[in-house]
Amino acid sequence: MSRDEAGTDASTGADTGASTRAERIEIVTRGEGRRSYTPEQKVRLVAETLRPGATVQGVSRRHGVCSSLLHRWRREARGEAPQRRVPAPRLLPVRLVSPEVTDAPVPSSRPVDTADPQVEIVLRNGRVLRVGMTADPAAVACLAMALET
Repeated sequence: MSRDEAGTDASTGADTGASTRAERIEIVTRGEGRRSYTPEQKVRLVAETLRPGATVQGVSRRHGVCSSLLHRWRREARGEAPQRRVPAPRLLPVRLVSPEVTDAPVPSSRPVDTADPQVEIVLRNGRVLRVGMTADPAAVACLAMALET
């Protein structure tokens, strides 16, 4: 049985695992839970990202820190306000009102068009948004968000 340089059996081509090249294998586990960093550690890591030639990605790999954390710490060090995500539009209770059958009179600034039934949306601040049933849902969500502020 003869073997080549890579450690494969020449007769079968099977890998025997006896390679002459050393390979680096890194095993990442998530069992340790969320890590916490002291203010001194944060300052040291942020300072390392600011060195000439250093990158956030390189520092994060070298120290096993998520790159998004390093970016956040850099923004905090610059005194920038944390970025707020725009909340997704929430579903609100809706009551469909038929023009023929109503519980109470619906105040309206214009006559009701029976050809295009409308949906009335009462916002949290008390404002009322009336749109046709064929209105674009994305446009209605944008209007509702704008009227709630």
